[in-house]
Amino acid sequence: MVLLYLLLSSACSLGVAHLLKRSEAEGLRTLNTLTVNYASASVFAFLVGFSESNGPINWLPDQYVLFFCGIIGLFFISNFIAYSKSVHANGIGVTIAAMRLSLLIPVLLSIMVYDETMSGTKISGVVLVFGALFLLVPHTKTIRIGNFYASWLLPTVFILTGLADSSLKIYNEELSTVFSETIFMAWVFLCAFIIGLVVVLMRKGTLVSRDEVKMGMLIGLPNLYSAVFLMYALDGMAGAIAFPVVNVINVLGGTFLGLFLWNDRVSVKQWSGICVALVAIWILI
Repeated sequence: MVLLYLLLSSACSLGVAHLLKRSEAEGLRTLNTLTVNYASASVFAFLVGFSESNGPINWLPDQYVLFFCGIIGLFFISNFIAYSKSVHANGIGVTIAAMRLSLLIPVLLSIMVYDETMSGTKISGVVLVFGALFLLVPHTKTIRIGNFYASWLLPTVFILTGLADSSLKIYNEELSTVFSETIFMAWVFLCAFIIGLVVVLMRKGTLVSRDEVKMGMLIGLPNLYSAVFLMYALDGMAGAIAFPVVNVINVLGGTFLGLFLWNDRVSVKQWSGICVALVAIWILI
């Protein structure tokens, strides 16, 4: 069941990547689309959270938890803006590979803060994960957004994704007995929506177009469940194992997504990375 949750989380993440690529290709405004996405995801998460409850539900966090949700919401929306721009400029394969290298941050958190341990075999699997991710990153020299090089987006996505994933581990360890996964994510997405709305209102132009509303609502559901399914998986698998596995699955999926839907080319080096990744997943499961 844990592997199924990881596969579902990855499927949702890849769906979001594809939709963001489409939104950029269609010229939709990224922040506006993502703001609608977080609004729809928040509403849906609250509804699901209430429907899943069999009794009284704790849905209102205290000020410290709300502040924590606000910080995570800032990470989420900032990361998705950088992610969307990078998917468009750098391609799905490069961006997902850079994003998934961020597993270093939650894995270190799991080991150093929560004292998770791994056998020698598992450690070799994690080493193979990093080797696979290195091989999967395409070699690019002229990555640009307009007249500017866009390579700076890759380390930005790396850091923000690592911080966002680490927050899910913190929730699993510290808050899972207080709030359900969906209620917690509902507050995170609500905070991200408020942040996005404030910025949108400060800008000139129409608030949101019909196409941006449609795309934002399409992104909202898989965006929500990519995090929820990952938190379900963390209930049955150590974070030091779950994060490498789901990240490699995402990179593999991103490679094939780019290959079959966006006509990306896969080099010999990347195919070698795919083979190493499959070995790493087999070791880690």
